[in-house]
Amino acid sequence: MAKGIRSHVKKRNNVIKRATVFKPVEDSRLARLAALQVEAAKNPSVGDHMEEVSNETTSKDAMVTDEPAKISTSGPRKNSKYLRDAKLKQKKLNKKNKKKTTNKF
Repeated sequence: MAKGIRSHVKKRNNVIKRATVFKPVEDSRLARLAALQVEAAKNPSVGDHMEEVSNETTSKDAMVTDEPAKISTSGPRKNSKYLRDAKLKQKKLNKKNKKKTTNKF
């Protein structure tokens, strides 16, 4: 009867397995990854070297200004509300300019 995972015996066995089987594997993996991380921190990374070289070339060639570049804030925004309103205006114009036909019978 007590075969489900809610069974006290099953829960106890899972706790024992977690402590004796999976815990040593997890600890060894964490130790190995920590050692690799320490080695990687000691080595200079490729990205840092490239940034130093690019900073040297840009400071020599480019003109340095303290003011940030201005961003244009004028002009229409092409968001969904703007597009919906434009479409609605076009529909109204088409409806107004449309000729009405009459039946001649």
